[in-house]
Amino acid sequence: MNKLNTPFLWKKKRSKKEITQVLFPDQILKAFFHFTTDAISISDLDNNIVLVNHAFEQYYGWSMEEIYASPLCFIPDEYRSETKQLFDAVRSMGVLLTNYETIRQRKDGTKMDVILSAAPIKDETGKIIGASCITRDISDRKKIEEALRQTEAKYRLLIDHTQDIVTIYDLSMRRIYASPSIEQLGFVPAEVTSPNNLQLTHPEDIPMFRDKFQEIMATKQPVHFETRSMDRNGNEVSFETRGIPILSAVGDVQNIMLVSRNVTERKYSEAALFKSEKTNKIISEYTDDLILITDKNGDILYLSPSHSRVIETSENCRQLTFADIHPEDRQTVIDHFHHLLVTQEPKICEFRFQTKNNKWIVLESKGAPILTKTGDCDGFIIVSRDITERRNNEELLRKAEKLSVIGELAAGIAHEIRNPLTSLKGFIQFLYPSMNDNQQYADIMLSELDRINFIVSELLVLAKPHSIQIKPLPLIPLLESVLALLRSEANLKNIDFRTAFAYHPIIAGEENQLKQVFINIIKNAIEAIDGHGEVHIATSLKDNHQVLITLTDTGCGISEEMIHKLGAPFFTTKENGTGLGLMISSKIMKDHNGSLEIKSREHEGTVVEITLPIVQDQIGSS
Repeated sequence: MNKLNTPFLWKKKRSKKEITQVLFPDQILKAFFHFTTDAISISDLDNNIVLVNHAFEQYYGWSMEEIYASPLCFIPDEYRSETKQLFDAVRSMGVLLTNYETIRQRKDGTKMDVILSAAPIKDETGKIIGASCITRDISDRKKIEEALRQTEAKYRLLIDHTQDIVTIYDLSMRRIYASPSIEQLGFVPAEVTSPNNLQLTHPEDIPMFRDKFQEIMATKQPVHFETRSMDRNGNEVSFETRGIPILSAVGDVQNIMLVSRNVTERKYSEAALFKSEKTNKIISEYTDDLILITDKNGDILYLSPSHSRVIETSENCRQLTFADIHPEDRQTVIDHFHHLLVTQEPKICEFRFQTKNNKWIVLESKGAPILTKTGDCDGFIIVSRDITERRNNEELLRKAEKLSVIGELAAGIAHEIRNPLTSLKGFIQFLYPSMNDNQQYADIMLSELDRINFIVSELLVLAKPHSIQIKPLPLIPLLESVLALLRSEANLKNIDFRTAFAYHPIIAGEENQLKQVFINIIKNAIEAIDGHGEVHIATSLKDNHQVLITLTDTGCGISEEMIHKLGAPFFTTKENGTGLGLMISSKIMKDHNGSLEIKSREHEGTVVEITLPIVQDQIGSS
């Protein structure tokens, strides 16, 4: 898939792709990130900046490459320790940092006052994977505040003519001054500063308003917040307010001045932005994601230009159709739309799609209903992405791991073949003169031949390419066949298999893929045991719909530092390992609607818990 093509630089580390996916769940937020005038930066858990917007580079003058090389270049030396403490709290404890004032430094050495807000970035499981920071230059506003403190005349002139509403309160929260711009609310200054002191703050915001007063008096620092006021007609008006302490000559808070800017129209504009057809069009023209908007009847209202590039669909198409969806996947897509209608919640769906040149691709689509003010579904917005290459790569990795496992099994299989051949050769030589009188030796030879045939058959099943066919399978025979295949290797290392099959269900799965999973896990257990040891395999009922297979070994175990890396591509603790086994096994479990979880302690062994859905129960013991 081609890179996003925008008129602005979009810089990021390729290795931090997951942060971008979590940060931008839809294209509207991505457009906001591009075009906002505030500087935005994204950092990972190691305090490395992995993503900035165009405004960030304009603010500070450093390129993204320079920021990669020196992540703290725009932070003055005297503020680096403070910044580290603040962002450590954001990343480790999920603290929200709002409107924090500090100093930053441009590339040319000049310093500027900024206000910043920071928040943790979480993935779909709620785990913190990074932090975001939005910075705004407030140097001009700071200069104005300094000018107000320097001269009363300039201060009066400014506040009497500004469109912002300026009010001053005493320490008992009584309003003692209001600028002429209070007329925006339908009042004159005398009305709001009279002994009656009209309550203008929205009732729901009064507790927050009091808290901000207390914060200003306690910290003697300006505070930025948003609040709502009521005009003379009872209408709600939104304000962006700056609370500033007015200090006495000895440094005590004498009064508090509020500078409030009417942002009601901006609030309406921000809400309207999400429904703006023009904005959606700008976003869609610069992405290879397929954006489709339909009404509730399935008539297409908007089709992004990427449809013609990726799947060769004409932009003149006006009716949603399922004709190009693979017949086996159509019902899945229909169920997807039904889910959207019933739950009104976004959902991801994967399906195969046939392009105009008769090529089958795999699409990952996320659909969301478009709701009216009354909560009714007025249509759908569907964003799709071609993941064919990703699926092909996963299949290649699965095949590579299978070949690796077969290669590792070759030595054990050779040993199994060598022993029967030795027995057969010895007995044939011994019985050659009088075969008819020694039938028991002939029986032994036949038994060894059967064993050779079983082992070779198992190898051929694993090595032969095959199509995935999900079908009902008895779990216990499948496990026993894997144990039979690996028992000789375990015997060579003086390792015993202990089974406790208390539950005998019928599961649904692809036999060879499930065998691959169990072979990977049990081989790992065998290789983790140094000297005599045991591998325990047990089955039990987890709930009414799942069986739990528990595999426990007495091996060396895994440290806490290493266990979190298990399943990552090419990470392995074995000298000749590929690092793909657990990753492939986890993917197979996911494809079977199951799960794979590993628990381990160093020098205490490892426990692997595998769950699979049940098709039919056969409760018993063995």
